[in-house]
Amino acid sequence: MRAAMTDIARLHLTTHPGLEDIVVAEFRERAAAAGLTEEALSAEPAGFRGRVEVAAPLEEPELVALARSMRSIHHVLRPVLKLELEPGRELAQLDAALRAAEIPELGPETSFRITPTRHGTHDFTSMDMARVAGAAVQAKTGAPVDLERFDVEIRVDLVERDLAVAVQLTREPLSRRFAKPYEQRVSLKADMAYAMLRLAGYPGPGAKLLDPFCGTGTILLEAGEVWPGVIRVGSDFDPRAVEGAWRNLVANRLEEGARIVRADARRLAEELGEGGFARIVTNPPFGRVIGRGIHFFEFYLRMLASARRVLAPWGRMVVLAQRRDALRAAVEHHGHFRIVHARVVDMSRLFVGLFVLAPRE
Repeated sequence: MRAAMTDIARLHLTTHPGLEDIVVAEFRERAAAAGLTEEALSAEPAGFRGRVEVAAPLEEPELVALARSMRSIHHVLRPVLKLELEPGRELAQLDAALRAAEIPELGPETSFRITPTRHGTHDFTSMDMARVAGAAVQAKTGAPVDLERFDVEIRVDLVERDLAVAVQLTREPLSRRFAKPYEQRVSLKADMAYAMLRLAGYPGPGAKLLDPFCGTGTILLEAGEVWPGVIRVGSDFDPRAVEGAWRNLVANRLEEGARIVRADARRLAEELGEGGFARIVTNPPFGRVIGRGIHFFEFYLRMLASARRVLAPWGRMVVLAQRRDALRAAVEHHGHFRIVHARVVDMSRLFVGLFVLAPRE
């Protein structure tokens, strides 16, 4: 049932810092598809990096369901309070604010956990925040603490002096949406893959997408769900990744229209032919050195030369690069690509460049 226009539900949505505008755009699209007019809703950064506040004239469960359908976010939160703390009084103010806050999800029979995050310089720790917040919530509600089998998770986030408290409505990250019988120690999250595909632009049915560093296959999996009719090709030099990524596609019933081959990303045309791909979307390996004696600038140069041979003249390439300056230098030196978009994204405190490249005419 639609809420009255005066009844506005509000939520906070979390994502990688640097992708807030993509969350805003996706929310507006999904809200429009649900019949909401642009004038009836709002979506904007919530004052914390990696967090977007959305509001709409819906009952809260309806807005939560809409948010849960999104692909660019990690978690859905119901905001409880937001406060600017005074230096030296932060923990006392946190205690007072939570003793006064209303958290209807909690009662004497409902267990909870405090999950704190803290960024900035303070004379207390995140564990101090959890201790104070937990005691205040217990005093207010009588709810027991259970760090593992909790019923309600309460987020307490502090950035410098800005405090935000929210109830986390999603148990698992929405970005953890694919079954992966094959995993690597570090792999791309699905919300980042979605953002990369979105920046690349849907090329239309029958077009070909390539991920030459496919790893666990996250980009191919995401494209299989959001790019109907696109032919997905993945490659990797590691035969374990080739076999494992295919297993992941099969596990999610997304193998139709896809293939994975073993290939060196520096010599793609030898395996895949020239000029056949409308989009290349990829996450090359991070680290100070890739392979023995191969450094980033040289690696990017060879990667770009190889990619240009297999990319159509009107195509687009989207690439993540930890060494942003090295990639920029390689693009300039190579001369056959131009940067049409670039941004920095915080991936668990690793600040990587997200680049969209187009062939030079």
